[in-house]
Amino acid sequence: MLKFRLFNIFKYIHRNKSGYPYAYNKNSTYLFVLWTLIIHFVFLWGVLDINFHSPIIQGLPVVPGLKDAPAKRLILLVADGLRYRTFRENIPPYLKNITQYKGVWGISHTRVPTESRPGNVAIAAGLYEDPSAIFKGWKENPIDFDSVFNQSRSTWAWGSPDIIPLFTKSNKGNVYGESYPSEWQDFDRLQNDILRLDSWVFDKYLKWLEKKSYTMKHMDGIIFFLHLLGCDTIGHSHKPQSRKYIENMNYIDQRIEEIVQKTEQFFDDRSTAYIFTADHGMTDWGSHGSGSTDETETPLIAWGAGVSSTGIRYDVDQADITPLISTLIGRPIPTNNEGVLRKHYLENNDTYNAQALLNNLKQLSYQVTENRILSCGISDDFMDWRELTLNKHIWEINEYIKNGKMIEGITEAEEAIKLAKEYLYYFKQYQRNYFLMYMTFMWSGWIIFLFLKIVGIPRKKIKPSLLLLVDIIFLSSLIVLIIRYTGNSGYNLRQLSYGLFTVISLWLAEIGGTIFLLFIMFMGLTYRAALSAGMLFIVVMQKVIFNKTHNMLLWSGLALAMYPLLPIVEPYPRIYIVSISICIMICKIALRHQLKYKKIIEIIRLIITGLVYLKLIDGRYWISWIILASAPLFIWTYTVNPKDRIEGITIGLFCPLSLLSASYEPFFFLTLAMHLLHWPLSIKDCDKITDNILSITDFTKASFFMLYTLLCFFGTGNMASISSFDPVWTQHFITVFSPFVMSSLILFKLSIPLILIGCASHILGSRTAFLAVLFLGDCLSLPLMYYVNPYGSWLEIGSAISRFTIAITLPCILLILHYFSYPLMKFNLNQFEHLLSEKKHIV
Repeated sequence: MLKFRLFNIFKYIHRNKSGYPYAYNKNSTYLFVLWTLIIHFVFLWGVLDINFHSPIIQGLPVVPGLKDAPAKRLILLVADGLRYRTFRENIPPYLKNITQYKGVWGISHTRVPTESRPGNVAIAAGLYEDPSAIFKGWKENPIDFDSVFNQSRSTWAWGSPDIIPLFTKSNKGNVYGESYPSEWQDFDRLQNDILRLDSWVFDKYLKWLEKKSYTMKHMDGIIFFLHLLGCDTIGHSHKPQSRKYIENMNYIDQRIEEIVQKTEQFFDDRSTAYIFTADHGMTDWGSHGSGSTDETETPLIAWGAGVSSTGIRYDVDQADITPLISTLIGRPIPTNNEGVLRKHYLENNDTYNAQALLNNLKQLSYQVTENRILSCGISDDFMDWRELTLNKHIWEINEYIKNGKMIEGITEAEEAIKLAKEYLYYFKQYQRNYFLMYMTFMWSGWIIFLFLKIVGIPRKKIKPSLLLLVDIIFLSSLIVLIIRYTGNSGYNLRQLSYGLFTVISLWLAEIGGTIFLLFIMFMGLTYRAALSAGMLFIVVMQKVIFNKTHNMLLWSGLALAMYPLLPIVEPYPRIYIVSISICIMICKIALRHQLKYKKIIEIIRLIITGLVYLKLIDGRYWISWIILASAPLFIWTYTVNPKDRIEGITIGLFCPLSLLSASYEPFFFLTLAMHLLHWPLSIKDCDKITDNILSITDFTKASFFMLYTLLCFFGTGNMASISSFDPVWTQHFITVFSPFVMSSLILFKLSIPLILIGCASHILGSRTAFLAVLFLGDCLSLPLMYYVNPYGSWLEIGSAISRFTIAITLPCILLILHYFSYPLMKFNLNQFEHLLSEKKHIV
């Protein structure tokens, strides 16, 4: 009976009457597409969840602050986008005097990502940002974890509307903030008033000092947060080595001297501490995000009450600023802080410093315990040996302090804090290996399943008893998994979910009943030059495979192979290169045989594009947007003949691409279009004969499409250039800082060559070729999964995520492009006019 039931349940999966698995009927196709979408979503989400799951733990115990703090108040000045190299080479006079005679200074090493929000979070919370905030939204998502502002008695903050609201949404209601209008962040208008953003912040603080400070004059635990966006804004538009960038830095120096004098004059108690730093740096070309040294090194200067005045340089991690702020004003360290208190920044008070380091150790030890409970699923009554070690150190440090042995207590506290950091890392990574194992087996099972779906291997020779045995094994595995994790008092639902998907995926792979060969091809995603070698190989294959090959197909293929060898496109505008490409396109259209009115309109459109690019016309308000919006209309005036329509798509999208370009991107686009236009149409006709049979040719064509798609991503750039951002790219459309609009324009620019690939797939593609792309792309994504991790530079992390995401979504991208490009390929305005004329005739 059991045998009969199991085989009735699975017989539609195991085989059909012909002996071949997975018949191409309507229902099974829907089930296959549904499972494809589910398994891809689970795999993509799972890999990101493994590496970027939120480290935030709510409800951690708060270590009480210290009494008799050296400072009653602290002024935190964050110069957004101020890199250390420019600051060191052009250090302004007042801050230079502070570093030499009145304080301590060093380099603050930032971590990933090198953006404003995570940088300010690291400074204020001691946490290198909750990575899951990437999926929640960076701008409007408030800081939902502890910070020095929350722990202060009161905090007043002034600065950018993108940063200040993040901290003023505190549940405690002790953080007060004010921001200038977002319209002020206009990269173009600020050229005439570059100091406006920072002067507003300083003026607001001085007005507060004059009108509202009397009630706070004798209170302690106060923080003033001044967020200065001037350097970042000017760095984007004029670059960080420019004269205006240095002028803004000197202006900040002058205003800091002014507020220090007026603050000391008003409070008159020598109980104010000052910290000056930056959230991130900036590259030479005015962007941040790629993780270079210029982006991760920022200046740090501390002076005032409780701060050492040795003038010696001590480098720190950015998160180490958090416990320093808490210690100087005697407030509790934020509960999720990972920073380490650096005693070199504190004045010589061994008793206070020993107690401060002990508080830092206790705060880290609480995190170790909570992470152990979450990761290992063990009750509170059990203590790991690592926790026992930390507790022993805490007891010994307390004994040293009681006996007046402060130096010994400080030394042991510093060593114990190092151990606490190691233990914290261990428990945060505890489950990662289990998750990776689950994901590996799950994806391997899917690839086997897909391979057998494609090739259709007969299963008549497989014994039913063997299939029944394996079915029982997998059912038992599911039951064991559920019992294993629900029977544990601290079971983790995430681990159980991935385990279940792993078993189900392997089960479906077993149903295929064979072994497959996993082919790894990821060199092109890692090394850009490998795409050149691949393109050369494609040229050779096209010469061999195609009976009649146009010489232009081969020459354009060789030209495409050169682009990955060129330097990546940087935000420095190469105006002459883009202008030459526009002139070439004008000449090409002038020589084409087509209707005169259409030719004139297209040439006028290109001339206007050139004038906007040369900034002879301001296109930001409507001209550039009209050029962008009118692209489909120009495309639809071409006939639906495949090659005519692709040529129309090339001409229609060329203008908006040029306005978003900085160098040779238009030439790459034209070369790619020329290559696709000279593909032999006979290759599509051959596919109609064997549309349901996968052949080696299908895998060959699939590899062609995959390489073309990768060339669209990396033909003009690399992972760093994709991850980085610069307003110069969108200057002809918008100059007011708007992350959503600017990011949308950049994504559109990246998608223009991909749209061309999608349109070409209507000519060159087939259903079996898409299955081959799906198979090859999924094989490619498996090894790339192991390169994704949450540590390293932003360049390393961002590149690993980009490689994996591109590989896993590549088949979906091609499929989406194929269907989304359908209106561009099939809709025709001439047909619409014909229908209208028929209607008038009938009337």
